[in-house]
Amino acid sequence: MPQEPARRRTRRDVAAEATRDEVLRAARRLFAEQGYAATTVGQVASEAGVAVQTVYSSVGSKAALVLALNDLIDAESGVPEAAASMATASDPVALIRAGVHLTRLLNERCGDIVQVLLAAAPSDADVATSVRDGMRRHQEGATQLAGRLAELGALRDGTSAEQAAASFGVLTSPAGWSQLTQDSGWSFEQAEDWLVQSLTRLLLP
Repeated sequence: MPQEPARRRTRRDVAAEATRDEVLRAARRLFAEQGYAATTVGQVASEAGVAVQTVYSSVGSKAALVLALNDLIDAESGVPEAAASMATASDPVALIRAGVHLTRLLNERCGDIVQVLLAAAPSDADVATSVRDGMRRHQEGATQLAGRLAELGALRDGTSAEQAAASFGVLTSPAGWSQLTQDSGWSFEQAEDWLVQSLTRLLLP
């Protein structure tokens, strides 16, 4: 059967997407500034300049807001574009560098909200769900990068794609970036260079 043509986006669609984006950005600002528990849906609505009902109709409950933040974090970090580029990369070192740089952007641009969510997760089930989803996305990215290295035949002898994914996932996790840039006082550039060098030595011949 012939495939039905995609429905054209209307002005209403565009306006709805813009409203949803503004609501999420308002929630992101407030969660980062005053914490998840202390932020109400009413405050998010006021920050976004919309009615409370608009928050519910455009995104959903407070639990839906915190879960949807992962899409905003990905967008702010350039995840979709970077993932598409890395899927076709042919230089193993450049691939590792691109993967590390992506995690740098995520932590440099969104580390404030990421750290707030990580701190709140142990005491809030909704935040914990969001954090698990975020970490799942992170590990999926590591798995895709390691799989591409394996396709290129670039992994060190005795290193499986699974081991490479685990190594990349751990070293470039939010906890890893926090330890390097906050606890150790490194700049993001220093941390990025060290991670690229370390992962290259660890994963490649």
